[in-house]
Amino acid sequence: MSDSYTAADRTEQATPRRLQKAREEGQVVRAHAVAGAAVLLAGAFVLLIGGGKLIAMLETCLRSGLSLAPEPMRDPDRLLDAAGGVLRFGFAVVTPFLLLMMAVAFVADLVIGGWMFSLKPLTPDFSRIDPMKGFGRLFSGPSLAEIVKALVKTAVVGAVAYWLVRNRLPSFVHVAAESWPFAAHQVAGLAANVFMVLAASLAAVTALEVPYQLWDHRKRLMMTRQEIRDEQRETDGSPQTRRRIRGLRIKLARARMMTEVPRADVVVTNPEHYSAALKYDAARMLAPRLVAKGTGLIALRIRQIAAENGVPVIEAPPLTRAIYKYVELGDEIPTGLYGVVAEVLAYVYGLRAARDAGRPAPVPPEDRRFEPPPEYET
Repeated sequence: MSDSYTAADRTEQATPRRLQKAREEGQVVRAHAVAGAAVLLAGAFVLLIGGGKLIAMLETCLRSGLSLAPEPMRDPDRLLDAAGGVLRFGFAVVTPFLLLMMAVAFVADLVIGGWMFSLKPLTPDFSRIDPMKGFGRLFSGPSLAEIVKALVKTAVVGAVAYWLVRNRLPSFVHVAAESWPFAAHQVAGLAANVFMVLAASLAAVTALEVPYQLWDHRKRLMMTRQEIRDEQRETDGSPQTRRRIRGLRIKLARARMMTEVPRADVVVTNPEHYSAALKYDAARMLAPRLVAKGTGLIALRIRQIAAENGVPVIEAPPLTRAIYKYVELGDEIPTGLYGVVAEVLAYVYGLRAARDAGRPAPVPPEDRRFEPPPEYET
């Protein structure tokens, strides 16, 4: 997208192709604060549920480290082995918690924007180190929005923290009069409770940021009408190219059409201006199907191919014009033409029977049985 356009020029929503291209370039919606809030909330929940067990296990690890016998302390090799045992136990305690937090952060970051892998963001962009552009970004609208969001989060979390401390201050004061193990558990419970509420408040405020991120992403990808026209031109090609492709398609369709004429059951004609070739296979078709049609030289070529391959050619001007107008190539004839086409096919089957038996060909009917109903007249 060109940088010469201003924000006022971008009045159109991004097209699906533009959104896909932006995604391939690494431009997706990302609310990283959501991942941070999710980690804090998950950590607080884990500590609230299993904090006592975790503290007990860490206490065991600490006791095992402080209760080493004096002999290993004097031998460097034995000291390293003893320290390694203590550290392995500590890592075994902490590692599941850290892995859980990493998984929560990964999933929370994918919730907004989905999975995306692109090397485009790693490409060096020297415009980002331009002092003037950096100074302009510092006082831009997005920077102001980030400052406002940070102030709102700080205000909300600060207000919740003040309310929590004020209401739980007597509990913290009473802990000082308790014995050591009970006091430690009381402090841990109060701290976990405060941490849980603060994390929940931060997560709630951060969740409100998601609609803004989605809106801002769409706004940054908005396009001008000229960009939409350019994209349409790139997708469909130039008018000259489209005309050439259309011409090639017509040529190929005519070539395929001519190969179907020798296998047709009958060709009805205008007799000079229109021709239409019909085929009917009772085992595979519900009704006769139009396999070729044309006017002028194409109609003449259809009649020539039919004559060369022994396909009956019947003059039925009104029916031929109706088929040419109302039936598309490859389609079955409409129900309104069933009766008249059945009459034509019955006459063709009579011609074949007479030819096989060596009898004279039957005379075409002189009545209007080969003419379509009034609604199909042209």
